[in-house]
Amino acid sequence: MRLRDKRRLAQAAAFLACNMGFTAATQTGLVAPFMFCHGCPLASFACPIGALQHFLGAHTAPLFLTGFLALAFLVLGRAACGWLCPFGALQDLLARLAGIGKAKGPPSALRLARLDRAARKAKFLVLLGTIAGSWALAGTTFCWFCPVGALFAGIPYKLTHMDTRLGLLFYAHLAVLALVLVIALLLPRAWCRYACPLGAIAGLFNRLSLIGIELDRDKCVGCGACLEACPMGLRSLDDIGTSVECILCGRCAEACPTGALRLSLLAGSRE
Repeated sequence: MRLRDKRRLAQAAAFLACNMGFTAATQTGLVAPFMFCHGCPLASFACPIGALQHFLGAHTAPLFLTGFLALAFLVLGRAACGWLCPFGALQDLLARLAGIGKAKGPPSALRLARLDRAARKAKFLVLLGTIAGSWALAGTTFCWFCPVGALFAGIPYKLTHMDTRLGLLFYAHLAVLALVLVIALLLPRAWCRYACPLGAIAGLFNRLSLIGIELDRDKCVGCGACLEACPMGLRSLDDIGTSVECILCGRCAEACPTGALRLSLLAGSRE
């Protein structure tokens, strides 16, 4: 089975696993290592960012949550973004439909490249704002605007409760979702690149995670096919597998004509 087919199968399995909460027995009480709204009618996992906000809003240390996520990311790094996240899978689908699946993102002109690098820091600002807002306002402030919540919870709830009047926040959710999806048609994985607070956390573990991408420099011919195929717009071979931006999806390994790149389970730390 090709790596692409394995990735799509994993994404489908993750989506089904997140929606198996038909009864209390199938609602796990755990958080997913990727963005998925616990407000979904059939949710079997909680959202890690939503859970984090809950504890911070109650001014309580989320010890189990942080321990669970640290363990998950030590194994996966940001591979959950590339292989499991339903919202990431939707962005991949939109990129394919728009014919931008191999687009590297913004043009490589120096000014735009600098703008792209600066914009990627925004997800860390979103994370800090989420933490500060939840602590100060004692609420799940990020959830007020989260596009993932709009897609997997807000819209299903409205469709199953047509007579219910929803307030301004519901339409704010929809507006953010629409904006994110439109941008995803123009730029692959734009939400993951610039705004996802969980991706900001998970990416910090890429240099430590068991799952990684190995480069055999003796086989590399410097053709750049790997970077051309990258949905996150990585610009350097040194970023593959180690950068906080890499989602370890393996598209670079698929595109490499010489087999210099390989998605692997690593036995030790990588340089």
